[in-house]
Amino acid sequence: MVGIALTIALFGFILTLVIDVIRRDGGKVIAALEGHSWKAGPTEGRPVTIRFNPRRTEVELEPLWEPALRAAA
Repeated sequence: MVGIALTIALFGFILTLVIDVIRRDGGKVIAALEGHSWKAGPTEGRPVTIRFNPRRTEVELEPLWEPALRAAA
C-alpha cells in the first residue's frame, strides 16, 4: 500500500514538473517540433548575388618537402 502511494506521489511530482516546463517553454518546444527557430524571424535586406566561375585555373606549386624514397614491395 505504501509503495502504491509513493508511486502515485512520484507521478504527481513528475507531472507537475512537466506542466511547469510546458507552461514556460511550450512555444519553444512547438517551434522546435515544427522545425522553426523560436527567436529567429525574417531578416530584412536586399538579396545577395553570388557569382561562380566554373573555369578552374591550376597553379603548379612546388612541394614543400621532398618525398622520402620507399623500398619497392
